[in-house]
Amino acid sequence: MDRRSLLLVGLVAGLSFGLGTANGLDDRLAIKGYDPVAYFTDAKPTLGDPRYEYEWDGAVYQFASAKHLELFKADPDRYAPQYQNWCTAALSKGYRLVADPNIWLIHEGRLYLFGAPAGPAKFAADPAAFVSNADANYPRVSGLPEWPRQ
Repeated sequence: MDRRSLLLVGLVAGLSFGLGTANGLDDRLAIKGYDPVAYFTDAKPTLGDPRYEYEWDGAVYQFASAKHLELFKADPDRYAPQYQNWCTAALSKGYRLVADPNIWLIHEGRLYLFGAPAGPAKFAADPAAFVSNADANYPRVSGLPEWPRQ
């Protein structure tokens, strides 16, 4: 490969890498970098800080503080969002949609994320059906094993 080709390959690879991370497209970053513990402790979505990062269950979580990181490490199942980065309402209907970390609710001690503002109200109307359907659809839609309900 000549020098010009190598330069072009390097440039394309660099741009692809930069765009992927700059736009939050890193599939391993959980909830677009939001702190999962903050939903419980602060009752609001809060961006995490890369200084407080922890890998769990194939995803990288970021936290707003060292305290939140320690809480998560002690009990990740309690704080991790249900269905990872996916919208609960979409999963319950059988398709996959990346959730918006700003659209959420906590039901029976679990964090659920949604892709549209109407999601939490629809979920609240029949939470048992939403959870049952999302649990059933998760393996097929995500390509991952059955959702491990606690």
